Amino acid sequence: MADLLLAEGRRLGITGKRDQPELPGKDATYRAEPGRLGSITIMQRPMSSEIRCLLISHEFIHVLQHLQGNLRGVPILGWSNAHPDPIPQEAEAYGHQQRAGYVLKLLQQTERP
Repeated sequence: MADLLLAEGRRLGITGKRDQPELPGKDATYRAEPGRLGSITIMQRPMSSEIRCLLISHEFIHVLQHLQGNLRGVPILGWSNAHPDPIPQEAEAYGHQQRAGYVLKLLQQTERP
């Protein structure tokens, strides 16, 4: 599933790399660029395929948020969740990162900006 998400990201024009994420203490990050899709960085370290998929799904939720904001912002999608993260975008991504199939479906329905 993680590879399918990454393939959809490439189709949309999102770059991906294995490197040190920009945010300290994070294993993956999405860097939203004003007016265009950004890049996903995933920590290069051993991890299970399940954890890798959760990380990638989480970052693609941020991609969907960026698309929702017309590539100008990263608003929440409005998906219900009860995750306690104080940052709404993060709470939404953590609350739904296990729904990789749904995230993939939404990406597949997205036209390249």
